[in-house]
Amino acid sequence: MINLDKKDLKILSEIDKNSRRTDSEIAKKVGLSKQVVNYRIQRFIDNKLITDFYTLVNVGKLGLNSYYVFLQLEKINKEQEKTLLRKLGLLGYVGWLVGGIGRWDVILLIYADSISTFDKLLTETINLCGEHVHEYAFTTLIEAEHISYKFLDTSNNIYNVKQTEKIHINDLDDIDKKILKVISQNARMSIVDISKKIKKPVHITNYHLKRLIKAKIIEGFKPKININKLGYQWHLLLLQLQNLSEQRKKQFIEFCKQNKKIYYITNTIGNYNVMLDLHVKSSEEFKEVLLELKDKFSDIIKLYESMVIFDEYKIDYVPKTFI
Repeated sequence: MINLDKKDLKILSEIDKNSRRTDSEIAKKVGLSKQVVNYRIQRFIDNKLITDFYTLVNVGKLGLNSYYVFLQLEKINKEQEKTLLRKLGLLGYVGWLVGGIGRWDVILLIYADSISTFDKLLTETINLCGEHVHEYAFTTLIEAEHISYKFLDTSNNIYNVKQTEKIHINDLDDIDKKILKVISQNARMSIVDISKKIKKPVHITNYHLKRLIKAKIIEGFKPKININKLGYQWHLLLLQLQNLSEQRKKQFIEFCKQNKKIYYITNTIGNYNVMLDLHVKSSEEFKEVLLELKDKFSDIIKLYESMVIFDEYKIDYVPKTFI
């Protein structure tokens, strides 16, 4: 557990809205000096409260679809599971990898440019797991809303960025690809350092970065916050819906966006229709959110499953296999 004061929370909130904001820009927002802001951010990193600053890319605009694969494991001990997760994390087409407790032990996100490609990559993934897979399932992302960490911002403002299914292909040149690779896991890297890394002049690097943002290929820049250190649990709620009209669906999504405990909303096709990421202080808080959802939307919630996520092993919106 890490104790944060109001200024710490404000700094984290500003970083969450846009991790590329400079220390000077954040300092003006929170009423501190640039030096103090820099010190506090470094302290977050040293204490492993922040483990990464990643770039959020809408892979749908790169001509890719996103597939969530759920794995239930068997015949596996702690060391074998650790080895398996490391191997899965090294796969270039895997963008997200988490482990926890529930019906599913592992969830991973696979990027693919077609159903046939996904079929091939899924087979490769399952074969990699070998005898340890007891059961698996998958869903296809339609749209996701990545909402800001609500416990950092006491206002009612909602800052969110979207992920979409494959909608159209934006051609990237070599400079674009190099920039995305460089800032994939280092979103706060200065434009000068980026230009040095890709060996291009600053003005050309800056032009390409701004173009990627304007085209909404880059949707945002986020910190990877270890919420356990703030006393929060991460629960994933998986829902199957029924009798769903467009109006009722909008009401459901809007309710979830306004709920203080819900951080991420994913619409999918497959075993589940909706995935909700919740940050709560206890299992009782999770139960309260679940009961409220069941009470307000009992007509459309067919069934639900949940998973407590303990570890996020990988989050990378720049698929190495395709870029």
